[in-house]
Amino acid sequence: MKHWMSVVVTTLLCVSISYAQMTPKGVRLVSEKNSSMSLGNQNALVVQLPGMDGKIIGKAWESFIKNNYGGKAEMQRKTKEWFTDDISIPSIGGATPVDLHAQISTSKRGDSEMFLWVNMGTRFLSSREYPEQYAEAEKMLVQFATEVKRETARNELAEQEKELKRLEKELEKLQAAHDRHLKEIEKAKEVIKKAEDNIAQNGKEQEQMRQKISEQKNSLNNAQRKLQEIN
Repeated sequence: MKHWMSVVVTTLLCVSISYAQMTPKGVRLVSEKNSSMSLGNQNALVVQLPGMDGKIIGKAWESFIKNNYGGKAEMQRKTKEWFTDDISIPSIGGATPVDLHAQISTSKRGDSEMFLWVNMGTRFLSSREYPEQYAEAEKMLVQFATEVKRETARNELAEQEKELKRLEKELEKLQAAHDRHLKEIEKAKEVIKKAEDNIAQNGKEQEQMRQKISEQKNSLNNAQRKLQEIN
């Protein structure tokens, strides 16, 4: 009877966790799937990370493992897996360390998912054989998905701040150009004013010169008349 009650409680626990682990569109955030990895076809937990960048997810996983469990997730170039050896996660492995294998896949649309294989030592974690531990692993991945969203938001914030600074610098350049053009206009106004004054002065000088020419013509006529009178 106690065993039966334990099974019922465990089943209800898994169901309640499953309902909590849904995306806003009603898609399961964490699911279970047999998938190929470096140690063959094994049972994996799959966390959906729509719209998340694969590189950000990888860095976030590395930080998540280090900050929460003191472990080290290393990228295995050959297998393209993030591998964590002998990490202590009491809620999953108890007193026995486990190995973690994580692989990130990103679609052409930019939606990502991460596969997590948990090597319990003799077999891989599954909801059928390790229901309580599996529920804890689901919780861990839900927490990780939140960290990825937070890191994505931080990166977006940093990009927006960077873009704002770029735009502010562009505005500063435009303001400097504006001030420079105003100075050029003031200089041009001074040049125009000087040219206008020169034109006015030139007009006066022309009038004076016309007067002198007229006077000179009179003098010339007088000289011609005197010459004629002598002849």
